[in-house]
Amino acid sequence: MQMPFTRPDGTTPTERRFRQVIDTLQEVVFQTDLERQWVFLNPAWTEVTGFPVEESLGRSALDFVHPDDQERTLEVCKTLLTGEREFVQHEVRYLTRDGGFRWVDVFARVTFDETGTLVGMAGTLNDITERKRTSDALARRERYLTALVDMQQRLLSVPEGGDLYGPALAPLGQAAGASRVYVFETHTNAQGALLSSQRAEWCAPGVTPEIDNPLLQDLPMLPDLGRWVPILERGEVITGRVATFPASERALLEPQGVLSLLALPLRVQGRLVGFVGFDNCFEAREWDRLEVDLLSAASGAMSVALERRASERALREHEHRFRQLAENASDVLYLYRREAPRGFAYVSRVAHAKLGLGPEAHYADPELWYRQVHPEDRAVLERLLESPQSVDGATVELRFLRPDGSLLWLEHVVAPVTDPAGRVVAVEGLARDITERRQVEEALKRSEASLRALLEGFPDPAAIERDGHIVYANAVLVTALGFARAEELVGRRLSEFLSDMPGTGVVSGDSKPLTSERRLVLRDGRTRVVELASLPLRFDGQPAVVSIIRDVTEQRQLQARLTLADRLASVGTLAAGIAHEINNPLAFVVSNLGFLSDEFRHHLSPGPGVRGVRPPDVAEWQEVLGEACEGAERVRQIVRQLKTFSRPDEERMTPVDVHAVLDSVVMMAANEIRHRARLRRDYGTVPQVMGNEGRLCQVFLNLVVNAAQAIPEGAAHDHEVVLATRVSGGQVVVEVRDTGSGIAPEVMGRIFDPFFTTKPVGVGTGLGLSICHGIITGLGGDILVESTVGKGSTFRVVLPAPQPESADRSPEPAVPTEPVVPRGRVLVVDDEPAVGRVLQRLLRGHDVEVATSGRQALERMSRAPGFDAVLCDVMMPDLAGRDVYEAVRREYPGLERRFVFVSGGAFTSGAREFLEHIPNPLLEKPFDEARVRDAVEELVRHGPPDSV
Repeated sequence: MQMPFTRPDGTTPTERRFRQVIDTLQEVVFQTDLERQWVFLNPAWTEVTGFPVEESLGRSALDFVHPDDQERTLEVCKTLLTGEREFVQHEVRYLTRDGGFRWVDVFARVTFDETGTLVGMAGTLNDITERKRTSDALARRERYLTALVDMQQRLLSVPEGGDLYGPALAPLGQAAGASRVYVFETHTNAQGALLSSQRAEWCAPGVTPEIDNPLLQDLPMLPDLGRWVPILERGEVITGRVATFPASERALLEPQGVLSLLALPLRVQGRLVGFVGFDNCFEAREWDRLEVDLLSAASGAMSVALERRASERALREHEHRFRQLAENASDVLYLYRREAPRGFAYVSRVAHAKLGLGPEAHYADPELWYRQVHPEDRAVLERLLESPQSVDGATVELRFLRPDGSLLWLEHVVAPVTDPAGRVVAVEGLARDITERRQVEEALKRSEASLRALLEGFPDPAAIERDGHIVYANAVLVTALGFARAEELVGRRLSEFLSDMPGTGVVSGDSKPLTSERRLVLRDGRTRVVELASLPLRFDGQPAVVSIIRDVTEQRQLQARLTLADRLASVGTLAAGIAHEINNPLAFVVSNLGFLSDEFRHHLSPGPGVRGVRPPDVAEWQEVLGEACEGAERVRQIVRQLKTFSRPDEERMTPVDVHAVLDSVVMMAANEIRHRARLRRDYGTVPQVMGNEGRLCQVFLNLVVNAAQAIPEGAAHDHEVVLATRVSGGQVVVEVRDTGSGIAPEVMGRIFDPFFTTKPVGVGTGLGLSICHGIITGLGGDILVESTVGKGSTFRVVLPAPQPESADRSPEPAVPTEPVVPRGRVLVVDDEPAVGRVLQRLLRGHDVEVATSGRQALERMSRAPGFDAVLCDVMMPDLAGRDVYEAVRREYPGLERRFVFVSGGAFTSGAREFLEHIPNPLLEKPFDEARVRDAVEELVRHGPPDSV
């Protein structure tokens, strides 16, 4: 029968020892009356709950129980007070003074006074909060780690071109307990509005899929999801219960049955490209960060899993009280006598539940623990019981074997008991069961081993650093850096192999971003562009950082080429527009100058019949006109060079005259060369090559500009740039030689690498030669380089010569003698009046009518459609040439074959396609007067080709 607590003065040494044991226990020791009001609490109560003992005594124990656990606790107390159960043990939440709660393991029995009357309950409260958190964190970590391994295995098995999202969603959804997991990608429409479309989805059983919902394709992010965009762009998450979301978002989510949601951004180079969403359709629960970051969750699980119990405090008190409290403790309390008769003087009854051997077995066998202890721990047990003072209050862990063969871990805290002479006569101790904690530790060690296995099988380079030094490197990283063994990297800093990308804005220290773009410097000095992702974790029980490296060199090269292509397209559009605007006025300037020149020759030539004009004046006027014609011709040549950049059919392969390309390049690079070197052409006799004129122009312009920039300014008479062509081995060879600074031998092998440049920052991108190499090899040729430092360089472009055409051709028919051209009726359609007047003068031998718009031309044809020839501009503001052509073909069939189109060079894609599919000729501005007359005379004399 257990007696109620009293608080004696502790006049005897035993009572004082018992009192000290109780007050220094880490467990809360309590006693209540029949009304469940506290009548005794040891100091551990304040350590666990934060409530002072003095304020708590006299209050109901239920006042401190979590409201959700009060009803269950009341029922348990009733079963104990009514005698239905001898003791109770259950887990419950106790409130803390700071507003939170702690999980405790409650062990309680009823107490009686000296007369045997029931007076209340007594027992212990053991704080198991950390154990509960550790258990939950470990389970979640294992679940996520398993999902991560499963996801990685699935991704590794995805075939090329297969679904990358699908394999990842199922394990993540199952591990997170989500109802639906999906991926949205963001994109923009033609108007530049930001849209998002669902690309993949996984659904739990019983959840309706939304992958075929048309509302989730091309979904405008603004305005309905306008709140999401800035949050996701900052790398933050959207999470919460849908009921608290704005009305526009609820209107989209509630029809799908979504109660709570978590959306995580997908970002490339800091740019939002989509998001991953997790829906819960069964409960409106919050998503915590542990479920967002797998490695952070594992780190949290390990950090809370390691729990060390402080040494047990023992107060000596009255032996009756000590025994009564000890029986209600969950730890094994014992007193071991070293004097005869040696053996256990006291063992708490919980020893039966913990060790499988009750107090009676201990009392009967002094050597019991020596037989039950693990053989490897016997020496430690001897030191614990024979020399407790050597332990000095530290905790000692021992392994015991239960009678059923199972292993038990006990953490001991001992204190020596001395007699008045100071001799150690006994050992008082407390043994706590830490088996579960050690199992958790072992499980965490296995998790770390799983992490090693995962990283070793990871397809990307990975390293783990502690205190800034590498402690682990996977085989992929070792190979990528050019080393043979991982030991060569251990102890070094990963930062030794990394350098910041220009303009990435990477900061050092704790503020370094989670993901950054860096340059990875290999052992041989070569560099690769990589994305570096770093996350904190615990490795081998200590804080560390895992870094994953992904090679994005080819991806960045492709992006740079696309950017360059966009720039060239913009330049082409601009060039086309400039050419068109110049060609229109240039057409009538050139024609009018030619007209004046002809008039001078016919009417103002010096001679005896000319009166009022002196011959010297006529000669000077002719010289002025000649200079004006020469200037106009130079403008026309410049415009033709601009057209090289305005052609959309960049990939079209045609025979190309390399000499014409080189002359065009010289004209464009003349200003770059003029102040640095003399230009010399050494052209041989070479055939045309099959290629693309614009692409070849881009290659040789790059090589010529590089050659010029390799020569310092100010000494043009000492240097030269040579362009040479020849045929060698059935191939056309073009050489660009310079007498500049040359290329160092150590970088010769890298000049065609993407992003490699020896030019200062802001002068070169490192892509020019790489792109040139790609263009030439794409044409089936090769580009080689020879260089001597201080003497210059030679870039040699080798292009395949086209196959000779078959000589078996039918002879050209003899050109008959043309009769006198009859006078024809001609319609000129051009929105530039001056161009119309020029054509009217050129065709003075015919009846020429001029229309300044497409509509005016159709009106004239409606009145008198019998025109022998129609010269029509392609691009006009009201009705374009195509529109006029189509209208004539419908209304006056056959007349459309008499159209001759004229253009200043700026075509829309529709106009260009139209001209490619009709047989009608095209004349470019400024006009070649002979071609204009020939085209009109052919139509007037013979009509369209298919009408003969």
